[in-house]
Amino acid sequence: MLTPGRPQSRNNGAKSRGSHAHRHGFSLMEAVVAIAIVGLTSVGALEAVGSDMRTAERARRALEVEALASSRLEFMDLLTDRELQALPDSVESGKFAAPLDQYSWKTTSTPLADQAGVYSVHISIDWPSGSYVVKTYQYRQPPLVTRR
Repeated sequence: MLTPGRPQSRNNGAKSRGSHAHRHGFSLMEAVVAIAIVGLTSVGALEAVGSDMRTAERARRALEVEALASSRLEFMDLLTDRELQALPDSVESGKFAAPLDQYSWKTTSTPLADQAGVYSVHISIDWPSGSYVVKTYQYRQPPLVTRR
Protein backbone atom coordinates (compact mmCIF):
# COMPACT_ATOMS: atom_id res chain seq x y z
CA MET A 1 0.00 0.00 0.00
CA LEU A 2 1.25 3.43 -0.92
CA THR A 3 1.02 6.33 1.46
CA PRO A 4 1.43 9.86 0.22
CA GLY A 5 4.69 11.61 1.21
CA ARG A 6 6.44 8.44 2.31
CA PRO A 7 8.92 6.70 -0.02
CA GLN A 8 8.61 2.97 -0.51
CA SER A 9 11.64 0.75 0.03
CA ARG A 10 12.18 -2.45 -1.89
CA ASN A 11 13.24 -4.57 1.08
CA ASN A 12 10.06 -3.90 3.02
CA GLY A 13 11.64 -2.24 6.08
CA ALA A 14 14.72 -4.51 6.48
CA LYS A 15 18.01 -2.69 6.97
CA SER A 16 20.59 -2.93 4.24
CA ARG A 17 23.84 -4.55 5.32
CA GLY A 18 26.10 -2.62 2.93
CA SER A 19 24.71 0.83 3.72
CA HIS A 20 26.99 3.23 5.61
CA ALA A 21 24.33 5.86 6.03
CA HIS A 22 22.95 4.44 9.29
CA ARG A 23 26.27 3.49 10.95
CA HIS A 24 26.92 4.63 14.59
CA GLY A 25 30.28 4.90 16.55
CA PHE A 26 33.91 4.76 15.37
CA SER A 27 35.69 2.27 13.22
CA LEU A 28 38.82 0.53 14.46
CA MET A 29 41.00 2.62 12.14
CA GLU A 30 39.57 5.89 13.49
CA ALA A 31 40.22 4.75 17.07
CA VAL A 32 43.84 3.79 16.24
CA VAL A 33 44.49 7.16 14.55
CA ALA A 34 42.98 9.02 17.53
CA ILE A 35 45.16 7.08 20.00
CA ALA A 36 48.26 7.76 17.87
CA ILE A 37 47.53 11.50 17.84
CA VAL A 38 47.03 11.56 21.61
CA GLY A 39 50.25 9.55 22.08
CA LEU A 40 52.34 11.88 19.92
CA THR A 41 50.93 14.91 21.70
CA SER A 42 51.71 13.35 25.08
CA VAL A 43 55.29 12.52 24.07
CA GLY A 44 55.81 16.12 22.90
CA ALA A 45 54.45 17.48 26.16
CA LEU A 46 56.64 15.15 28.25
CA GLU A 47 59.75 16.15 26.28
CA ALA A 48 58.95 19.82 26.90
CA VAL A 49 58.54 19.22 30.63
CA GLY A 50 61.78 17.21 30.75
CA SER A 51 63.63 19.97 28.92
CA ASP A 52 62.27 22.55 31.37
CA MET A 53 63.41 20.42 34.31
CA ARG A 54 66.94 20.08 32.88
CA THR A 55 67.09 23.83 32.28
CA ALA A 56 65.96 24.51 35.86
CA GLU A 57 68.64 22.12 37.18
CA ARG A 58 71.36 23.86 35.14
CA ALA A 59 70.17 27.26 36.38
CA ARG A 60 70.19 26.07 40.00
CA ARG A 61 73.69 24.65 39.58
CA ALA A 62 74.94 27.88 37.93
CA LEU A 63 73.59 29.98 40.82
CA GLU A 64 75.19 27.74 43.43
CA VAL A 65 78.56 27.60 41.69
CA GLU A 66 78.67 31.35 41.05
CA ALA A 67 77.88 32.03 44.72
CA LEU A 68 80.57 29.58 45.86
CA ALA A 69 83.17 31.08 43.51
CA SER A 70 82.25 34.59 44.69
CA SER A 71 82.67 33.58 48.32
CA ARG A 72 86.13 32.14 47.60
CA LEU A 73 87.07 35.29 45.69
CA GLU A 74 85.91 37.49 48.59
CA PHE A 75 88.09 35.39 50.89
CA MET A 76 91.05 36.00 48.57
CA ASP A 77 90.53 39.74 49.09
CA LEU A 78 91.50 39.23 52.76
CA LEU A 79 94.92 37.75 51.97
CA THR A 80 98.09 39.77 52.21
CA ASP A 81 100.75 40.11 49.55
CA ARG A 82 102.88 37.44 51.21
CA GLU A 83 99.93 35.01 51.46
CA LEU A 84 99.11 35.52 47.77
CA GLN A 85 102.69 34.58 46.87
CA ALA A 86 102.43 31.24 48.71
CA LEU A 87 98.82 30.25 49.36
CA PRO A 88 98.14 28.39 52.61
CA ASP A 89 96.90 24.82 52.15
CA SER A 90 93.45 25.69 53.51
CA VAL A 91 93.11 28.40 50.85
CA GLU A 92 94.66 26.47 47.97
CA SER A 93 92.09 23.65 47.91
CA GLY A 94 89.26 22.14 49.88
CA LYS A 95 85.70 20.91 50.00
CA PHE A 96 82.62 22.91 50.88
CA ALA A 97 80.54 21.96 53.94
CA ALA A 98 77.20 20.14 53.70
CA PRO A 99 74.76 20.54 52.01
CA LEU A 100 77.20 21.73 49.32
CA ASP A 101 79.72 18.94 49.94
CA GLN A 102 79.51 17.78 46.32
CA TYR A 103 81.57 20.87 45.40
CA SER A 104 85.29 21.37 45.92
CA TRP A 105 87.64 24.22 45.03
CA LYS A 106 91.19 24.77 43.85
CA THR A 107 92.84 28.17 43.91
CA THR A 108 96.05 29.38 42.30
CA SER A 109 97.72 32.74 42.64
CA THR A 110 100.59 33.67 40.34
CA PRO A 111 102.47 36.98 40.54
CA LEU A 112 102.85 38.78 37.23
CA ALA A 113 106.52 39.27 36.45
CA ASP A 114 106.14 42.60 34.69
CA GLN A 115 103.83 44.27 37.26
CA ALA A 116 104.80 44.32 40.92
CA GLY A 117 101.93 43.54 43.29
CA VAL A 118 99.58 42.17 40.61
CA TYR A 119 98.51 38.52 40.88
CA SER A 120 96.64 36.33 38.45
CA VAL A 121 94.07 34.44 40.53
CA HIS A 122 92.24 31.34 39.28
CA ILE A 123 89.47 29.72 41.28
CA SER A 124 88.05 26.42 40.04
CA ILE A 125 84.85 25.04 41.53
CA ASP A 126 84.52 21.33 40.70
CA TRP A 127 81.67 18.84 41.05
CA PRO A 128 81.27 15.28 39.75
CA SER A 129 79.88 16.28 36.34
CA GLY A 130 81.69 19.56 35.64
CA SER A 131 83.65 22.58 36.75
CA TYR A 132 83.45 26.37 36.80
CA VAL A 133 86.52 28.61 36.61
CA VAL A 134 86.89 32.26 37.62
CA LYS A 135 89.98 34.12 36.45
CA THR A 136 90.77 37.57 37.77
CA TYR A 137 93.60 39.84 38.86
CA GLN A 138 94.24 41.17 42.34
CA TYR A 139 96.55 43.92 43.43
CA ARG A 140 98.43 44.18 46.70
CA GLN A 141 100.82 46.94 47.44
CA PRO A 142 104.19 45.24 47.57
CA PRO A 143 106.26 45.72 50.68
CA LEU A 144 108.57 48.72 50.50
CA VAL A 145 112.20 47.86 50.28
CA THR A 146 114.48 50.38 51.92
CA ARG A 147 118.24 50.51 51.59
CA ARG A 148 120.47 51.73 54.35
